[in-house]
Amino acid sequence: MSASEKKRFGIVALGLTFLSFLFFQLFYAYHLFFKEQIQLFLFNSDYFLSYFNKPAWLACYAGDYLTQFFYLRGGGATVLSLLFCLEWLLCSFVIKRISATKNAPLWGLFPVAIDWMLHCDLLYRVSASVGFILVLILFLIYSSISKRWLSTAFGLIMAFIGYWLAGSSFLVFPLLIMVYDWEKGRSYLLKWLLIGAVIFLIPIALRHYYLLTITQSYIYPAMNLQSILLRASLILVLMAAFFLKRFEVKYSRIFNITIPFAFIFLLLFGIRANASFDREKILSLDNEFYFGNTDRVIELSQKYNLKSRSATYFTNMALAKKGELPEYLLDFYQPAASGLILPVMPDENWQSIFVSNEVFFLLGDMNLAQHSAMLGNTFSPYQRSSRMIKRLAEINMVNEDSAGANKYLRILSKTLFHKKWAESRQAMNHVSASDKWLIGKRAQIPQVDTLRKSNYYLTSLSFLVEQNPNNLIALDYLLCYHLLNKDLKSFRKVYDQYGRLINRPVPSLYGEALLIQLLSSQASQDEVASYAISPKKIKDFADYTQLFEKTKGEINALSGRFGKSYWFYYHFATIQKR
Repeated sequence: MSASEKKRFGIVALGLTFLSFLFFQLFYAYHLFFKEQIQLFLFNSDYFLSYFNKPAWLACYAGDYLTQFFYLRGGGATVLSLLFCLEWLLCSFVIKRISATKNAPLWGLFPVAIDWMLHCDLLYRVSASVGFILVLILFLIYSSISKRWLSTAFGLIMAFIGYWLAGSSFLVFPLLIMVYDWEKGRSYLLKWLLIGAVIFLIPIALRHYYLLTITQSYIYPAMNLQSILLRASLILVLMAAFFLKRFEVKYSRIFNITIPFAFIFLLLFGIRANASFDREKILSLDNEFYFGNTDRVIELSQKYNLKSRSATYFTNMALAKKGELPEYLLDFYQPAASGLILPVMPDENWQSIFVSNEVFFLLGDMNLAQHSAMLGNTFSPYQRSSRMIKRLAEINMVNEDSAGANKYLRILSKTLFHKKWAESRQAMNHVSASDKWLIGKRAQIPQVDTLRKSNYYLTSLSFLVEQNPNNLIALDYLLCYHLLNKDLKSFRKVYDQYGRLINRPVPSLYGEALLIQLLSSQASQDEVASYAISPKKIKDFADYTQLFEKTKGEINALSGRFGKSYWFYYHFATIQKR
């Protein structure tokens, strides 16, 4: 390799690593956090042996090992940047080995652009990239063997075990062999047919053993057909490099400019087509709440102003955790009561089911929290989630089921990054009587239980408040549930029975709702005064009523001053049944 080629390799490697780290760290970090949470990597023999139940055991084991580093801030971006750099380097060597083009470092960028694009998908696994890298390494080993019989033997051995090691990415191996031999002026038709037939027939022959469909057997360990683009891109780049090689000396400057621009265009187009930045925003709310940063959740929600039920769900929990739900509820988008609790229903997507336990755990309903966490783990893509195992451990600790909690904590103690958390919770589990967090969570739990349907959320909220009127989060959720459904009679009944017992000023939202109900019931001045609603709120209500009558309910005239009031919501919000 000449000095100029080394310089080009260095510049491309540095630029690629920097750009990919920048993108995944600054613009797509929460997707990577979530990818770690939906998998669980353990360091024990049984877990290792489980990888032999599916093809690509080496690619999957190595990929899942690397995915656990997504737990760290900056860890996911670092892992993907290094993978892309290694992938690019190997692609460049393969392209140069086959086509002898001087622009191999530039052509090698295109498969990386495709892989980068694919990693924007929440379900695209690191294992797919690792499998592709393994195939490139195996081909470079094959191409370095000079003796014909030895290379043929190696090719045949790989044909039988390549799918076992690397999965569907290995399907590109016979094509690389054929192109390489043909470029070197060798015609081994029988060898090509034999190796190709074995490699392409093995997935379908073993699909019953691995319990895969035909489609799954040809794309595993990836989970969708888009993964084929990675293999196809390498073949297309090899063809382009081969047929355009004759022009690269004469038009070297054009190549040096055109290929990088084409790479950037392909990358930008791929990111635009495959990345979901709205979902990244929702995942930022989810993860910041999961990390315990409630102020950050509210800050981001104000910044994004998303019209999304999921965004509202995390925002409402953050407000409730701070005790501010009835003050700022209508400062954010509210799709009626469906933004308070994500229903666990057959028509819900798996992401909603996965995070549905958060609100029940916050409310203190450990039965529904455990039910949702179990379903979240079951319906997650890999059916083993570090986040769900942590939640199930906490639920059992709160329920004073030490044996159940220790079962989950022992699992987490075999992980790399959740081990310390498990050890701290095990210590807490032994001194539970004096732990402030556990005492607070146990105080939320009802003293008796009852039979109820899991998706009857109003019944569950009412039960929690009846059993423990001091459960302020559950009480606020119940009151806000009635308000968002415009059921003011039920709201006032609950407020009179439980809300007035709470030693706090009347929250802004509750005061506005009470004034509507008191007016409609023609309450006396003494009755209104008994609620201790602030005089300013009463004056604002009079101003709103006067303006409403004056403008005959003109929405634009009322939205400026009263757009975030309950009066405005009561008059203009449309509630649609799902």
